[in-house]
Amino acid sequence: YEMLRSLVGSEMCIRDRYLCMHIVHGGVVEMKRNAHNQNGEQKGRLEVDSMTQEVDSKTQSMDGESDREQRKSNHRWKLVSDSGCSLLVPDGLAGIDIDYAEVPFVISVDNTDYIDEPGIDIEKMLEHIANCRSGGRTSCPSPHAWLEAWGDAENVIAFTLSAALSGSYNSAIAARHMALEKNPGRNIAVINTCGAGVFPEQLANIIYEGIEDGDSFDAIVSAADKAVREIQVMFALGSLDNLIKAGRLNKLVGYAAHRFNISAIGVASPGGRIELRHKFRGMKKIYGKLIDTLRETGFTGGELVISHCMNEDGAEKLGHLIKAEWLDADVSIVPASGLCSYYMGKGGMIITYRE
Repeated sequence: YEMLRSLVGSEMCIRDRYLCMHIVHGGVVEMKRNAHNQNGEQKGRLEVDSMTQEVDSKTQSMDGESDREQRKSNHRWKLVSDSGCSLLVPDGLAGIDIDYAEVPFVISVDNTDYIDEPGIDIEKMLEHIANCRSGGRTSCPSPHAWLEAWGDAENVIAFTLSAALSGSYNSAIAARHMALEKNPGRNIAVINTCGAGVFPEQLANIIYEGIEDGDSFDAIVSAADKAVREIQVMFALGSLDNLIKAGRLNKLVGYAAHRFNISAIGVASPGGRIELRHKFRGMKKIYGKLIDTLRETGFTGGELVISHCMNEDGAEKLGHLIKAEWLDADVSIVPASGLCSYYMGKGGMIITYRE
């Protein structure tokens, strides 16, 4: 009988003078009485019952581990964001099939469309906008663009620019409905980030860890959504012109800013709108004001991302100041997307970090 534990999943027959046990695949035990030695029947039954319970317990444990491994390994994952809220994504983990993709916005100036994808000529776009009376306009990704980016991945988490600033979230929700009508068995979640810019690698890591641990799709989405709510977004705006033209800021504020060369630092409100926190003339005071705003919003060190519009030197200067103030700060500097560059203007920066 001691051999029983190692025989689960095999098929064979064990005989003794009391019972004949037939062990079949899955750990099921079939018992038959031998015709002789009826006096030992009760003892044999008790021993087999006890061992069968042990087998059942071990089988359930193995089934649980198998389910977790299946969730981790057998279903392809995809993280997708629009180009207004990119994710820093670490290298993939062994045993996890996961991809990352971005769905581009389109910036239209006169009769020219600038697709917000790698290779976009931001300097040319901004010059074109400066010479255009209308200032251009932006178009969010269509539902079809979202569907194309998701492909046939079984588990999808989509991240969108703040719904208060764009229609990208509604477009992704429409795409989700279309995808689930076609295949109700897929797992698709859409998260309104209430922000913009490039989000810290911590967000992707939380998702990766959940997949690695074999957590359910709903649990992973819940953890990701919580992490998004903890991300602070700050804007150092090089120009307010396009925000005003797009109706994102008050026109009177915009007129004064343009007339008196006023720069501004804003933060993303809990509802995903831009709230101006500091206004000042010129860009020379911007670094000290940004450090002050980081203190005000509760930054205590850790991972922080600076995305910039044609202002790498300024971003590096700010990064050095942050590291001098918070010794354990881990600062990443990346170019801003076309959409973010369009709204914050040349020289602008977006700073993101998790509380």
